[in-house]
Amino acid sequence: MLRSSLTVLLVLASMSPVPAFQKFEQYQILGSEILSVRLGPMEVEDPATLILELTPNSSGPGEITIESDAGLDACKATVEEILGSATSTVEITVQVTADTMNGVMVIQCARIPVPGT
Repeated sequence: MLRSSLTVLLVLASMSPVPAFQKFEQYQILGSEILSVRLGPMEVEDPATLILELTPNSSGPGEITIESDAGLDACKATVEEILGSATSTVEITVQVTADTMNGVMVIQCARIPVPGT
């Protein structure tokens, strides 16, 4: 089951003299709901894309595209490790107000075991 398909976290940065607004998107997806994962075509000055195709019976959309100004090869490998697994989720956190060219940065991509399995 797609757990918290999209959680938006808002944070005020207290390190700068003027608080800055930061926005994050968080995806938690059960491995058994992921059919495939691939990297999208890379275009000059465009962010890298990670495309997750989900099972038709998942509680989310059929496909999720995640963008990042940093490479997504390691995140793709993490997702590939849990494909089809009912005992692991992938948790991907994207900062959508990053200080990068396109303002998007995957800051976490981790395999998380499902509690009680």
